[in-house]
Amino acid sequence: MKDMAKVGLSIAAIVLCGGFIVKSVISSGKSADFPDGGTWTECNACGEMQLIDPETRGRFYDDNPSQMGQPMVCPMCKRGRLKDGLKCPLNGCFYIQAGQMADGRPVCPKCKKPLP
Repeated sequence: MKDMAKVGLSIAAIVLCGGFIVKSVISSGKSADFPDGGTWTECNACGEMQLIDPETRGRFYDDNPSQMGQPMVCPMCKRGRLKDGLKCPLNGCFYIQAGQMADGRPVCPKCKKPLP
């Protein structure tokens, strides 16, 4: 009887771990860096940080096929070009690539705070 209890508890543990893994995989597509599948961008002319979703980006290149392979024109000021990057989850800073602390942890290159 004790062996059956151990088997039952093992099966329950496996089911719970499996559920946790499935939940993690499903929720992994949502993040502060890429909310709703969009990409954080910053204009090199007006400096505005904005979220560009794949539909907007695709529509721009459909309407402007000669711009294919070049950075997208800023939809706000219509003068500058957008550069893709990330948004610091702590202070909202825009950066292209995270820095690195001496111990290897990522750090925001603008506000110098460790990234989660």
